[in-house]
Order: sequence, then structure tokens, then C-alpha cells
Amino acid sequence: MQEIIFNPSVEPTVGVEIEAQLVDKDSGNLVNIAEGIINKYRDEERVKYELYLSTVEITSSPALNTNDTYRELSEILKRVLAIAAEENAGLILSGTHPFALYEDQKISQVNPRYQEFANTYGWAVLRLLTFGMHVHVGMDSKEKAVAVHDEIRKYLPLILALSASSPFWRGRATELYCTRLSIFQGLPNTGLPEPYYEWEEYQQSLQTLVKAGVIKSNISYRQIWKDVRIHPAYGTIETRIADSMPCLKDAIAVATLVQALCIKIGQDWEEGKLDDPTPNWLIENNKWAAIKNGLNAEFIIDTSGTTKPITSVIHDLVTTLSPISAEFGSIDNLQSIKFMLEKDQTVNKMREISDKGSLIAVVHFLEEELISSL
Repeated sequence: MQEIIFNPSVEPTVGVEIEAQLVDKDSGNLVNIAEGIINKYRDEERVKYELYLSTVEITSSPALNTNDTYRELSEILKRVLAIAAEENAGLILSGTHPFALYEDQKISQVNPRYQEFANTYGWAVLRLLTFGMHVHVGMDSKEKAVAVHDEIRKYLPLILALSASSPFWRGRATELYCTRLSIFQGLPNTGLPEPYYEWEEYQQSLQTLVKAGVIKSNISYRQIWKDVRIHPAYGTIETRIADSMPCLKDAIAVATLVQALCIKIGQDWEEGKLDDPTPNWLIENNKWAAIKNGLNAEFIIDTSGTTKPITSVIHDLVTTLSPISAEFGSIDNLQSIKFMLEKDQTVNKMREISDKGSLIAVVHFLEEELISSL
């Protein structure tokens, strides 16, 4: 395996990838029309194929100010919605579809890697009818990327709790706020990563997996689907733990938080202020609390077992990060996190609608949530 080249980013830009579901306007079920959507949109940098033809990935350009990210994603989504409407279809954003079955979905044949992916991992891939939001933040060196990767791990449960939007799976209530991760983590090289400490250890981990035949040398790091990963080609840290979020404005708020957090960690690393990475066993327990209880979770803040409400931890973090977002002109988006802590969680609304109506009504609610946020 050749040496991995890290392409440093000049500035700490943010880029957002959102996996969106294509749904029939009447039945609420998923529809396999991605090929027609992408062909009509005619910009595969912004609207991309995913594993199934009932999904499109919406991707923003790198930006320093997340207001620019919001405007761009809003315009892309409006265009996609207009194209989908020609097929009596709409869009929803959430970590899972309330009742759709993976057996009814068609695998994209445009890129052979999707079928190869399914052939290699079988049922573990076929059941991946899940939808996430990935946030990239530019890093100006590979050493900083490793430091930010290792430190941001402890904050991942906060990002998950804010984004959790998948309480249903195959027509059933799971009693989880985030069902998506329980499904996705059936694949290898997923879940919470270990700290790398040094670039050489990161590179060695990939070289070992390549030599063992677990991953391919030409796309090695792209086959690491951890909750956070280093993306050498883009020169970024990529958080992958978030569910796709029903409200675009909430998604932008979370992306702003991730950007400011990466910048703050990078600054602390440069000043020698970072402690040793938090142990995985502690982060895993916080992650499970977020999966099960969303923003109702208790968060373990130290190895002595002290806990605080996760909303309190997030509130304090927003206060700490506010000067950074203010510098980049995104302070209003960051402050929106505090509003998210005060309003009723989307999962609670989804559950209430299901109890009083039907899962089809939940889909229609999610359609309206997206449209009203554009």
C-alpha cells in the first residue's frame, strides 16, 4: 500500500452531506426514482447516488460561514423537490423510514461499487435502509487532524442526541431515539473509533487492514465507516454519527457546532492544552444513552462516574464555542442549538402522530418539516 497523502485545507471550511429519502406523495412509501432525479438535476457534485435508488445524497460546497451552507442546501433541496413533484414524490429527512422495507428497494447500478458492496457484505448491507448526515471540517495538517479526531470522539454522543430522528423501523416503534446506528453498526469498521495518537498509527491501521484483505488499497480510508474519520483526500475530519435531520435549520445548527468544535480542539492542540483521549468505554455508554433517550439522556462527564443532563452539557459547550462561530459569522446558527434544547424533540412529535394517526401521517409530517425549514 502506498503512503497516504493528506491534502491539507487552507481554512476550516465546513461541508455537509445529507442522505435524503424519496417518498410517494400518497402512500408515503419510498420510491426508486433517484436516477430520474439526478439526470434532471444535472450536477452530480451536489446531488449524488446512494446504495438504493430511493435515496439521493445532497452535498454542499465547502464554506466558512454556515449561512452560505444553509442557502446552498436550501436551493438544492427546493430544486430536487420540484423535480420529484413531477413524479408525485417528495423528500423526507430522518435516520430511518417509518415503515419501508429494504426488500422493496433497488440497488443503484450506475456505480458498480454498490453491487460489489452488497455482494461482499450480503444481508448486512442489504438492510442498510438508513440515512445519515456527515459533516466535514477542513484541517490544515495531518497531525492536527489526528488530534481533532481523537478528542472529538467524546463529543459524538452530543451530536447524536441533537440529531436523533429514527424511532421506527419496518413499521415498528423501536423505543429508541436513534434506531439507525443499531442497524448500521452491523457492518465492519463502524462504530466508535479508537484514538490514533499519531499519523503513523493511523496509516499503520489502514495498511494492516489492506494487507489482511479487509479493505482495498486504492480506497482504504473510504472503507472505514466509523462515527468519525479522517478524510485525507478532502483534508477534513468527517463526523458521521448524526441521523439525517428533518429540519434543515436544525441540521445547519449541528453542522455549525461541529465546525466550531473542530476549530476549538485544533486551537487547544496547538497550545498543548489537550488531555489524554477519553476511554472508549465511557464514550460508548454516553453514546448508548443518546441512542436510547436522545436529549433526555444523562451524560457521564468523568471517569469517577459524575453525570449531568446531556442538555446541560450541550448548553455549556455552545457557550464555550460562541466566540468561534461569531468570528466566522455563524453565531445565530450555533445559538439555534439552545432553541433545539428547549423545544419538543422531533422524535416525540413523530411518536405522538403515530399514536394518534398512522405511520403514513408521520411521513407527511416529515415532508412538511423539511419544506417549512427551506
